[in-house]
Amino acid sequence: MDNDYPKYFLVSKFFLVYQFGPVVGAQLGKPIYIFAPNAERYGKVAIEMIELNGYYANGEQWEETKEKLKNEFKKVSVYEDTYLFIEEALQVGGGKHSFLLTKENRQTLSAKDEMPSTTREGDLLIIKLPQHLDAAANGKQYADTVLQEIKNNMNIKGAIIDLRGNRGGDMGPMITAVSPFLEDGDLYHLEYLDRDWTVKLENGKSIGGGTQITTNITPFKLDVPVAVLIDDQTASSGEAVLMAFMGQPHAKTFGQPSAGYASANITLPLYDGTLINITVAYNKTLNGEVFYDTPVLPDVQTDHPLEQAIEWLTK
Repeated sequence: MDNDYPKYFLVSKFFLVYQFGPVVGAQLGKPIYIFAPNAERYGKVAIEMIELNGYYANGEQWEETKEKLKNEFKKVSVYEDTYLFIEEALQVGGGKHSFLLTKENRQTLSAKDEMPSTTREGDLLIIKLPQHLDAAANGKQYADTVLQEIKNNMNIKGAIIDLRGNRGGDMGPMITAVSPFLEDGDLYHLEYLDRDWTVKLENGKSIGGGTQITTNITPFKLDVPVAVLIDDQTASSGEAVLMAFMGQPHAKTFGQPSAGYASANITLPLYDGTLINITVAYNKTLNGEVFYDTPVLPDVQTDHPLEQAIEWLTK
């Protein structure tokens, strides 16, 4: 028996890596596979990831969906055949903000990343913050673009941050970009099923939410009133920036109700590079307000947000 111990140990280790490596490894950003999974195994791994992390991956509806999809996975032959089923699981287990992103779609979306723009209007600085997906590629440039313009206009009497059309992405570069207008400390909370987590601003960096961006510009502050513009296309990380300003005493919001995706996703890689983006928590204001999947209302609901923001800042 003693001579067989190494063999049993290796077999046990092999089984543990095969069984848990893809899911546990994905939590750390690198799933572990002993060999390429077949399409059925690929789909089942996705289900396990969703069940472990999804905000709604519990209860009767989830159990029924899980069992149904496991049977569907027995009929597939290639990874692509599983995508629609995984997307169904994501909607049930993660809610409307959860989605699947293939390698092809990732490349297309990253190519669409825009840089922010600024305009000086009298004593006001207008900052257009677009969505931003690829912080690794150009998150620093995104933040530096805005920070340099703020530093060049330190004599302004107010600022307008335009989040209209900002569908989200990585909030880290966005928060760093407008950090001069935010007080250091707590920005908002994340409500998980079993705990709350606080997103903070420290030395110009978003801590606990999004990618931490180190810029070429030393962190600084500018104490002026800030108007934030939103519309029904302000979503996800765009809404996170909105909620960060909702906790600031010198800020006011204008426009139309947001898109209703004020939640936090994590990204988990599958074997072929496809990404599972699944909701694990919902944003909570410093006052304890959680919006779940409903739009965030502006302080001033208007069809002319820019004009009314300018009026408020200049009166």
